[in-house]
Amino acid sequence: MLPIRVEELRKIVEENKDLVVKIGNRYEISRPLALKLWNVLVSMLTEEGGSVKEEVRVEYASPEMVIVSVACTVRVKEREVRYCEIGEAYKHEGKGDTLARTAYTRAMKRLLERMVGEDFINQVILKLYPEGVKEVPATEKQKKLIRTLVQEGKITKEMVDEVLKGETTLNQALKENTLTFSQAKKLIDMALGRWVS
Repeated sequence: MLPIRVEELRKIVEENKDLVVKIGNRYEISRPLALKLWNVLVSMLTEEGGSVKEEVRVEYASPEMVIVSVACTVRVKEREVRYCEIGEAYKHEGKGDTLARTAYTRAMKRLLERMVGEDFINQVILKLYPEGVKEVPATEKQKKLIRTLVQEGKITKEMVDEVLKGETTLNQALKENTLTFSQAKKLIDMALGRWVS
């Protein structure tokens, strides 16, 4: 376990409610809040004699969508751990000129939560805006990409079972529009080798 004081990070989100923004029908942290959390987390690790190396890459970019990955290698004492998360942003969300920044912020949020080991950011946002953290259906672009990945054999039955928990089939979820955005994202990440459980 990394020497991270989760309550301190949680308090930063609570105290910076004005840096939580609404995108579509969801509330998300803004880039300034992600950077503030990241700086505090890095400080916590360096206080313990650790070091953090961050890498950012654009994995995919088009006028409609950008996918950014953020990876970091953390060294604390004799231990080295590597984390990687991705974030995506879509033009239809109304973020036309800032797709890369939005994708980066989402990747950073996921990375922070992964390093901490819990979705503390979503928990705080849910407390601040109980109506704002709702699951939304998969986008048409996600569904189209999933169909392509299935045809290419990159999405396996095991992946589908892990994501959908055996509650429905992928075909049924796509047809009935019950596949959620996060389920679609996880399937795509797994198929493209970006998911580490």
